[in-house]
Amino acid sequence: MGKTDFSITHQMHLDLVEAYKQVAGACWTQRQAYERMVLQPAPRFYVTPKQAYQIIAPMVRGDFNSVNLMMPMRRKMYYELYGVVINMIEQKAFIGKSLWHIMQYAVLQPASRFYITPDRARIIRYWVKNGVFDDEGHIRAERLPSYYRSYKSNQSS
Repeated sequence: MGKTDFSITHQMHLDLVEAYKQVAGACWTQRQAYERMVLQPAPRFYVTPKQAYQIIAPMVRGDFNSVNLMMPMRRKMYYELYGVVINMIEQKAFIGKSLWHIMQYAVLQPASRFYITPDRARIIRYWVKNGVFDDEGHIRAERLPSYYRSYKSNQSS
């Protein structure tokens, strides 16, 4: 899909930590907290307008092939975003505006949930808590757990 926008990724990580704080006190186990955390409403869709446009534009034209081939969680996110775009197209403020223009606003609308798995949320929270990310959201390789560093170095060889 291209380069990652670390500002969006970093914001998602911070928002996930806040969601965890909101639900953790009412849960009996951490597992239950992670399951509830990802079901919390997200402040936005964590994709760039460009990424969203590349997927949503064919959907608006009636071509759902690429989105239907996606993993289930990502597919659900794009279908929800598609619904947001269709609603925005019908609003008076957006009549006559290009899809590209609408997409700039659509990705900033609240999402019904965080579109990640509880296991992924657990890893992200651990990494945020232990300082794996710098202030801009980039991974500090030296702060990664040793098993992960050895795995990554074997992958790049």
